[in-house]
Amino acid sequence: MTLPPFGDTEEAEGPAELPKSLSIALPVCARLNALQRMTPVNHTDVHEFVLLGLATWPDLQVPLFLAFLAMYMATLLGNFGIIILIRTDLHLHTPMYYFLSHLAFVDVCYSSIILPKMLVQILMEEKTISFSGCAVQLCCFVVFGVTECLLLGVMAYDRYVAICKPLLYPAIMGRWTCRWLVAGSYTIGVLHTVTHTTFLFTFSFCRSNVINHYFCDIAPLIALSCSDTHTYEVVVLALVSINCLSTMTIIFLSYTYTLPAVLRIRSPEGRRKAFSTCASHLTVVTMFYGAILFMYLRPSSTYELDENKAATLFYTVMTPMLNPLIYSLRNSEVKAALRRAVGRRQMAEQNHTSVAEFVLEGLSDQAEMKAALFVLFLLIYTITLVANMGIIVVIRGDPRLHTSMYFFLGSLSVVDICFSSVIAPRTLVNFLSERKTISFVGCMGQAFFYIVLVTTECFLLAVMAYDRYVAICNPLLYSSVMTRRLCMWLVVGSYLGGVLNSIIQMTFIIRLPFCNSNLINHFFCDVPPLLALSCASTYINEMVLFSLAGVIELSTISTILVSYIFISFAILRIRSADGRQKAFSTCVSHLTAVTMLYGTTIFMYLRPSSSHSLNTDKVVSVFYTVVIPMLNPLIYSLRNQEVKDALRRTVERVTVRL
Repeated sequence: MTLPPFGDTEEAEGPAELPKSLSIALPVCARLNALQRMTPVNHTDVHEFVLLGLATWPDLQVPLFLAFLAMYMATLLGNFGIIILIRTDLHLHTPMYYFLSHLAFVDVCYSSIILPKMLVQILMEEKTISFSGCAVQLCCFVVFGVTECLLLGVMAYDRYVAICKPLLYPAIMGRWTCRWLVAGSYTIGVLHTVTHTTFLFTFSFCRSNVINHYFCDIAPLIALSCSDTHTYEVVVLALVSINCLSTMTIIFLSYTYTLPAVLRIRSPEGRRKAFSTCASHLTVVTMFYGAILFMYLRPSSTYELDENKAATLFYTVMTPMLNPLIYSLRNSEVKAALRRAVGRRQMAEQNHTSVAEFVLEGLSDQAEMKAALFVLFLLIYTITLVANMGIIVVIRGDPRLHTSMYFFLGSLSVVDICFSSVIAPRTLVNFLSERKTISFVGCMGQAFFYIVLVTTECFLLAVMAYDRYVAICNPLLYSSVMTRRLCMWLVVGSYLGGVLNSIIQMTFIIRLPFCNSNLINHFFCDVPPLLALSCASTYINEMVLFSLAGVIELSTISTILVSYIFISFAILRIRSADGRQKAFSTCVSHLTAVTMLYGTTIFMYLRPSSSHSLNTDKVVSVFYTVVIPMLNPLIYSLRNQEVKDALRRTVERVTVRL
């Protein structure tokens, strides 16, 4: 299916739960960004920055992309592996591994703030980042960087109590103590980011908008400011000194007491076990703090930005990748837990009969209901194809709709056609056939494309919310922000996000042994009914499903929510009643589509497995797999004046030709 083209518009119409403190970081950054735009200053406002990256030689772009992509994948797999292993192995349910799971989570977030944007910019000619995007990136970078420092200090204290006071260890390092230590680490990280952004993003940036770095870091942003940054440089030096020196003091004192205590252990096995955990932690501490101290505890006169980029690369990319390897290769308990997990998998695979095909139970066994359901589903599927094809044809044929908003709407229609075509034809065939079987490969293929397309639709709805935010809140910058290249990358990124999510989930599902039954209590191959057929533990699969669905849903919902908070205030400030009505019409259509899709997917996938009822899930699944793809084009055509006008013009042209 060919995506509809569009032209640039000239004018737009008017592991453990995280502490709540972490959720205030992004709103704080957004308020500071708004404050910066409102502050009257005698300079040209900077609305976007240009990131120079690591290298400007074209020959290095592809090797760098492949190298950093491999590092990022290794970081995600290694850290998620550590988190899953700790959650599933009872031998690792101790304070030490509780802190390690949070360190792995921070490393995932830490690298995800920088590497995805960096990978996109390596392949793009325009290496720009918006002012607000730069502010958010720096906010998150500071939060997780400071949190990692504090967690390393907490882990050193945990080792001190475990080795020097083993009898008091359960009493001192209780469940609530551990939670408060982790919550305190995140809270201090948030306080640090509030302090940094309060200073940095109220400065004037008038020298240049070119950042000599591959992400928005403090030093290169200071170099661009034409304001007096002396006070802020003192604040940076003071905050980094307090944070690093306090945590390093805790680490140094902890190991001053820990190492003699280890040497006093009489058992060679006990000494080796204690040394293995301490050596892993000390290796991570040395790598992380070495780079941090080199970066931020030097006078600004000695800064060399090219030198800093190499040092930053070590603690932003290399350290998050190496941490899980260090803790797994140098820690005997983690290696033993990994062997037990592999052993359980092999035993489960040996004790089951392979399934060559599945039987889809469908929606009803009654002959009368089957005929009625066949007619109903055929009607819905026909309307879905005609309506979505109609939206695509209208957008392609009317030059007035060649804008980014309708480019995304055309892409959404393509996804809806594919989405319903993955499910509906097979369901229609099963209504008429006695033998409702589907091969193992066919079932896995259907599940794969289903996950790809539902994830892509979630991302596209978030992208469309951001597009409305730029159009209504920054209309003069709309054509320069929402360029053709950016829109293409946003759509491609949505598909890539869907493919990545599907690959991760299907990798875990395909390896499951299916020996309880081959009867799927559903009308298509969805993840929960497939997990219900496995005779092995599906805890890891459920955690992966819940984590990925949670991250995707919360990130896209947050984008939509924040966008519409700003949009609502902007619409209320529009003086023209016609302008308000036009802005509301595009927003209401989008919000209706968002509410329908997210309401059902959250109900389906963000519940504990104990509360799943497959019969209830089947009814809900009908709504978002069959009904929503049919309703989306109707919503956007009936509630959108521009689409109705374009449809009227298309009908008139066709009538004239006939």
